[in-house]
Amino acid sequence: MSKSSSKQTVFIIGATGVTGTSIVDGLLESGKYHVVIGVRPASLSKPEVLKFQERGVEVRALELTDAPEKLDTALQGVDTVIFAATYTEIDKQPRLADAAKRAGVKRFIPDDWASPCERGVRKMYDQKIAVQDYIKSIGLGYTFIDVGMWTSLSLPADTEQSQDTFLPSLSHKISGSGDVKCANTHIPDIGKFVAEIIGDARTLNQYVFCYGDQKSQKELWDIARKVKLELTGEPLKATPKYESAEEVLEKVKNAKDGSMEQIGIEYILSLAVRGDCTIENAKKPEFGGALDARELYPHLKVATVEEVARTLYASKPSA
Repeated sequence: MSKSSSKQTVFIIGATGVTGTSIVDGLLESGKYHVVIGVRPASLSKPEVLKFQERGVEVRALELTDAPEKLDTALQGVDTVIFAATYTEIDKQPRLADAAKRAGVKRFIPDDWASPCERGVRKMYDQKIAVQDYIKSIGLGYTFIDVGMWTSLSLPADTEQSQDTFLPSLSHKISGSGDVKCANTHIPDIGKFVAEIIGDARTLNQYVFCYGDQKSQKELWDIARKVKLELTGEPLKATPKYESAEEVLEKVKNAKDGSMEQIGIEYILSLAVRGDCTIENAKKPEFGGALDARELYPHLKVATVEEVARTLYASKPSA
């Protein structure tokens, strides 16, 4: 178990990334867990790693390509493994899952952290599902967690200039009709959800969907305009650019297999055109039959879109 017999030991891969940092913060703030992070030897002296150590986080050197016995050693005494590394590491998870099984880990949370979907729509989703299937096949305890779209990436950045990217915040695009709902989560709330989920026996061997709000693209833009005007007395600088469902489908068809362009446009197809990322869909058997995190933890205070917007569009303090 952990250094304190009353605390579960949680091992996190990808702790210095956006999702990983939220998870570490949530676990530490809960006070219920002994947090261990796996870090590449070359990154042990990085400032963000040292800051975690100052907060009581244990650091263990680990390469995902290490020999099995080294992986086993790194996972000794661990109750739960959480994988939150970048998408390029998805296919490396089975080796860590094997080590977790050998080390007696009770729960493995793979690198999902995105939107509910069906098989055959997004290549990256299919990669993640393949990892889920493998975890089940070896008899390792698991929890699969999705969080929808990050709220901060759903709201338009308050700039006149847009960027050529699939991220709605920067592209300023409204794709499809603009009326399709999409669930979203504020990044700091991810860790709050995780701290509840991994201490809950009801979520073992289950899929859990976390969210803070659910809005259409048009509703997001309406909130952005309203909040910016209320807070600053000035209109939103951004103006929406429109692309039809047909244009999205054509981009999907022409995207190079395995490219970032393919990853991005398949997300847009799923989120904005098909409408996969909703609370209702996540609960359907064909989407995984998720438990609703808001129903499981009604006491948890998480941010709405408007609350996040008020932090994004607040007027800057004068010098």
